[in-house]
Amino acid sequence: MFRYFRSMQYALNGLIYALRTERNVQIWLGIAIITIGIAFWLEVSQTELLIILLWMFLIGVSEYLNTSIEKLADRVTMERDEQIKHVKDIAAGATFLASIGAIVTGLIIFVPKILEKFESTP
Repeated sequence: MFRYFRSMQYALNGLIYALRTERNVQIWLGIAIITIGIAFWLEVSQTELLIILLWMFLIGVSEYLNTSIEKLADRVTMERDEQIKHVKDIAAGATFLASIGAIVTGLIIFVPKILEKFESTP
């Protein structure tokens, strides 16, 4: 049981460290908080909220993995290396791809609700 809690502590340390030091992780969290606020303001359904949360966490996970890959690659060498550049670009591409999916999903869910909200106001 103690090992489990120690593992959780290491994971929390990593989450907090990246949140304190990595600008993209901070941006992700800020956008996630704003998105949740908008979702509640627009009164999305439980299913829509679940989809939004899934995308939000997918982007967060990919951002954390991208950050860890970049840090590891920088530890291997700070010199220009074409293979490491490809690895970093691919990891960044994964985050970008998840972000595109989230944006498209967000538009599908939010735009009709925003239009509905403003059409119903006198």
